[in-house]
Amino acid sequence: MLLILESHPIQYRVPVYQCMERLRAGACKVVFGTDSSARGHRDAGFGREVKWNVPLLSGYSFEVLHNQRGDSLESRASLHGRGVAALLRRERPSALLLNGLVYHMDFAAYWSAVQLGIPVWLRSETQDVAFSRSAWKGALRHLCYRVLYRPLHRVYFIGELNRRHLLRHGVRPDRLRPARYCVADPLRDVTAADKLQRRRATRQRLGFADDEVVVAFFGKLIAKKNPDLLFAATSHLPEELRRRVRLLIVGSGELETELRARGEGAVFAGFINQNELPDYYLAADIVVLPSRRMGETWGLVVNEALQAGCAAVVSDAVGCTEEFKLWERVRVFPAGDARQLAQHLSELADLPREFDWCRSRLADYSIEAAARALLEP
Repeated sequence: MLLILESHPIQYRVPVYQCMERLRAGACKVVFGTDSSARGHRDAGFGREVKWNVPLLSGYSFEVLHNQRGDSLESRASLHGRGVAALLRRERPSALLLNGLVYHMDFAAYWSAVQLGIPVWLRSETQDVAFSRSAWKGALRHLCYRVLYRPLHRVYFIGELNRRHLLRHGVRPDRLRPARYCVADPLRDVTAADKLQRRRATRQRLGFADDEVVVAFFGKLIAKKNPDLLFAATSHLPEELRRRVRLLIVGSGELETELRARGEGAVFAGFINQNELPDYYLAADIVVLPSRRMGETWGLVVNEALQAGCAAVVSDAVGCTEEFKLWERVRVFPAGDARQLAQHLSELADLPREFDWCRSRLADYSIEAAARALLEP
């Protein structure tokens, strides 16, 4: 049995474990440090209470350690390692899969597994360009990772930047396997006719005309995500296009009041829970993720946008650009460059809306592909 350690139930990772159980019953068990996300908790980024409306604690075997310290998971000390060593001694799994080396609990499990002779696997989103660092910090970080990665028996990379990071910091190529970042696809079995009907209904409800180009932002309204760049970019659009472009802001956070003050004509949908999001993606034409270089290691909203057939424009600070930058309806611009963002919006604005233009290419970024990768002997 594979034992998987998680800080808490995460709405885009739980479907992988549910799929693993469907493919091979009893092959894995997930251990959470806390179940706070399933119970509902205050998310500082969204600035509100969040309880995801998708099943997070069903369809697979799990255990909760209740190791949370305080109300937030933002510090390394917020999950202690109590009970982890005893759990490993009791379960004696064939391997331990860690999803990061962040919390005290992760390191407690790591060292306990090494001492018990249990193979340690890793699937994390760490890469080397999400932040800017000084030379000495980079050197110290490199040394720490070389030490930490040396005992690993197997390492799964979520994407190209993650793969480069792992190789750079000493992981042997023969220990690397792909298990790319993915999200559940609620539109996979929806017909094109139904998608069109849902798109029209949602646009009508939100007040968008059929001939308007809806440029959308999905996520937390925080400085890291840089949503205000969309408003700056619209001023650089050609006048004719500027009259047809409407902004759709889906999310909440500390910048919401400021954005509403400058967002004349924009539609603010607020926080939308997981099950309702697909209709908003269908309503959009172009999804923009303009993040600053403040730790955007992947950007899963891009996966969701592509599943709905949207075009996408992302800053070069977003980790998934290495995966998608050459796809025909994806554009990448220098972080913070409103003029270049506007140029890409102009290029994509008149393309016909096609729901399935990249569906076949997303197979490698599917829940089932990740589940099968983790189940391979």
